[in-house]
Amino acid sequence: MFCSWRKSPSAPCSCAFLLRGSLPELLNHLCCLGESTLVLRQQGLSLAKCTRFGLSVATRESEWQLLRDHLSGMETDTGRLLSLYLLANAGDRKPVIGIAESGRPLHATIRLDHHDWNSPVVENLIDHFEGVSLDCLESRRLGAGAWLDEWERPVGNQDAICMDQACQILHECRELEVSVSVRGCHGTACFEPSFVDACGSVLRVADRGRRHVVHADVQDPGFRLFRTDRYGLRICVEDQSGSTMR
Repeated sequence: MFCSWRKSPSAPCSCAFLLRGSLPELLNHLCCLGESTLVLRQQGLSLAKCTRFGLSVATRESEWQLLRDHLSGMETDTGRLLSLYLLANAGDRKPVIGIAESGRPLHATIRLDHHDWNSPVVENLIDHFEGVSLDCLESRRLGAGAWLDEWERPVGNQDAICMDQACQILHECRELEVSVSVRGCHGTACFEPSFVDACGSVLRVADRGRRHVVHADVQDPGFRLFRTDRYGLRICVEDQSGSTMR
């Protein structure tokens, strides 16, 4: 496939790279890159949040494998084999850092909102983390730029919560907690819902400034929406064992 961003017809593609550097080092470099948009995708539940990143720190309780960034709320299991990517967003060429298991679509992305693809920041990332050029087709296979509600559709849950009921209680909610866990990454967010609507089985929720956006499939067998107190709610997707990890 021809890449229109190549510097010359014979040059390698310049809009997608596999990064071969250390995952912990990359995570701890995020604190230098300013506010970004973190997107976590779990089957039936996606979260996008504008956030800054701090240092990702391990604890003895997690056997030093689980890194937690208290500023962004992101946890990463470095004991899992995860691949790192640097991709140019197709719409505006903003750089996007992607995380995925080998051979699988991206399940976590970090869009560097205050940097451009042709900036020194991107050049330094490619150089320092030994970026290997990928074909544009690989970028598409990874699901770069996918919509928040692009999931594989499971068999519908016959006991799924009524969409009208979900929208009603969300309109009354003052604090919504969202928990997303998928393949070595976990993230949380808490915000007051201001925008609530539905499209088919997809529930869409956002705060007033659209700094937090959640899409959830209420017909996913693991979808859960329950009260934490009088005005608080929690959304998550559980697997068959009752865990929020998938």
